[in-house]
Amino acid sequence: MPSSKGYEASWPLILLLCIATATPGLSQNTNSTDLLPGLVPDCAFPCLANALQQGGCGIADLADCVCTDIPLQANVSACVQLSCPFNDQVEVGRVSNNLCIDYPKESRSGQVRVTGTASAAITFTIVALRCVARLMRTKRLWWDDWMAVIATVSQRTLGHNSSPGARLGFGRHYWNVDPAKGEMFYATQMLYVLIQVSAKGSLLAFYARVFTSRKFRLWTWITVGFLVGHGAIFLGLVIFQCRPIASIWDRNLEPKCINLPALGYAGAITSIVEDIVILILPIPELLKLQLNRGKKIALLLMFSIGSFACVTSMIRLKYIVDFGNTLDAAWDNVYVVIWSIIELSCALICASLPALRPLLQMIPGVLSSTKASTFKGPSSRSGPGHRGSLPPRSASARAFKELPDLPVERSQGHPDKRMSKRGTYPDADYSSRDEEFEMHSVTKERSVV
Repeated sequence: MPSSKGYEASWPLILLLCIATATPGLSQNTNSTDLLPGLVPDCAFPCLANALQQGGCGIADLADCVCTDIPLQANVSACVQLSCPFNDQVEVGRVSNNLCIDYPKESRSGQVRVTGTASAAITFTIVALRCVARLMRTKRLWWDDWMAVIATVSQRTLGHNSSPGARLGFGRHYWNVDPAKGEMFYATQMLYVLIQVSAKGSLLAFYARVFTSRKFRLWTWITVGFLVGHGAIFLGLVIFQCRPIASIWDRNLEPKCINLPALGYAGAITSIVEDIVILILPIPELLKLQLNRGKKIALLLMFSIGSFACVTSMIRLKYIVDFGNTLDAAWDNVYVVIWSIIELSCALICASLPALRPLLQMIPGVLSSTKASTFKGPSSRSGPGHRGSLPPRSASARAFKELPDLPVERSQGHPDKRMSKRGTYPDADYSSRDEEFEMHSVTKERSVV
C-alpha cells in the first residue's frame, strides 16, 4: 500500500475490530476478506485473503485467529516477500504488528544475548590469563598472543552486537521484525570472518614457535597462507555480496547479489577442513616426544580440545544447509549464529590453554608430577630405586635447564660453548619453554646427558 495515500495500519484495524464487536450482524454476514483492500497493499491482498479463508478467520475473531496461528503468519510472510516490493512488505509488517500488539510473540533473542555475552566473558577471561602468564615468564607478548588479543577484542564486539541485534529483532519471526534494520547483521558477518582467521592464526603461530622441525614449520606456514587467503577472499565476498552495498539493508534498492547460500556452504566446509588440518598437524611432532604413554595421551588430549571447534563447525553447517533459502531468516538463522559464536570461542580457548601452565603451577599440587618426570633419561634409570623420576637438582639437570633459550639443533657440545651462543637466534627464542611442556628439552635429552 503506497504511503502517499496515507494508509495507516493501526486506525483501520482498530475501527474494523470496533465495528466487528459492536455490530454482531456485520461479523456474521461480512467476510473478513471484504475489508482487506482498504487495509493492505494490492500485492498483499491475495496472500492475506487466501490465508484468512484457509484459516476460517472471521471479523469477530480476526486477531485471535491470525495472531495465535504461527503457520498462517509464516505462509502470509513468505507470500508477501515473494509478491511485494520492500515498501509494501514494511507496510504489511506494520499491519500485522498493530493487529497482534497485545499477543505474545515467539522470540529466540534471549538465547542470542546469553550465548554472545557468556562466550565473550569466558573467552576474555582465558585470553587475559594467557597474557598474564606470558608476561610473568617472558615480560612480553609474542605475536601469537597478539593475534589472540585481536580475535578476543573482535569477539567482544560481536558479543556486544548480539544484544542490539536481538533488540532490533534478530531471533524473532520475519513478520515481527522491522525489515529496514539490517546494518547490524551485515557488520556481524564481517566480524565473524576476522575473528575466525585471528583465532586459528594464533594457534598456528603457537605451533610455529614451539616446534622447531623445518618440515613442520613449512607445513604450518603453508596452512597459515591458506587461512589468510581464505579469510581475505571470503571477507571480500561478504563485503561485496550485493551491489550496491546499501541494498543489503536497504531493500528499496534493486540488488544484484552473488549466490549467498553457496557462499555460506563454501565458508562452512572450508572452515571444517581448516579445523581438521589444525587438529592433526602437531600429532606427528607430539608422538616424537620422549614421554611415557600416559603423558603422551594427556598431551594429545590437550591439543584435541580443538576438535570440539570442528564439531561446532559441522553443526553450524547443518543449520546453514537446513535454512539456506529461508524466508524467515531472523528466526531460522539463530542457531547458525549461536554455533558460530561457540565455534569461535572454542578456537580461542584451545589456542590459549597451553600458555596457562605457569599459572596452574602456582596452585599447590597442580602439574607437579608432570614437572618431576620431565627429565627422563638413561642416567635416571641406572639407580636401583628408580621410579621414573629424577633425583632433585643434579648437576646434569642444572645444565639441562640452561637449554630452553637455545635452538635445539645447536644444543650439542660443551656447556660453555652453548652459553656463548645464547640469544644469537631471536627467531628460536624459547624462553617460555617451561610453560609449554619443555618439548625441545625432552626431545633432545639423550644428546646432552
